[in-house]
Amino acid sequence: MPRFDQDWSPILTAMRAGNFFVTSGEVLIRNFAVAGAGPQRTITAEIEWTFPLEFVEMVWGDGAATQRQIIPATDRLPFGSDRFRIPLDAAGSGAFTQPVHLK
Repeated sequence: MPRFDQDWSPILTAMRAGNFFVTSGEVLIRNFAVAGAGPQRTITAEIEWTFPLEFVEMVWGDGAATQRQIIPATDRLPFGSDRFRIPLDAAGSGAFTQPVHLK
């Protein structure tokens, strides 16, 4: 990691290209995509986990309001994986994965 007074352009370039991932370790997002156009989008996420899941939560916003959708996941076993497809009435851009700009 560069210090605050050093060149951050390599990190910003990687972020813009989506060449990184974020995980706390217990849950790994193997693949993430936003499909569709305009406000009608679908989020697809391939997820692996170690502990039993309670739910999957998607949070989004437009800078004025924050929305959330919770998908129950208590039927999934520990040390599992699944592909989630979540319809979204998009209000803005961004996610706690790779930042995604919705055009």
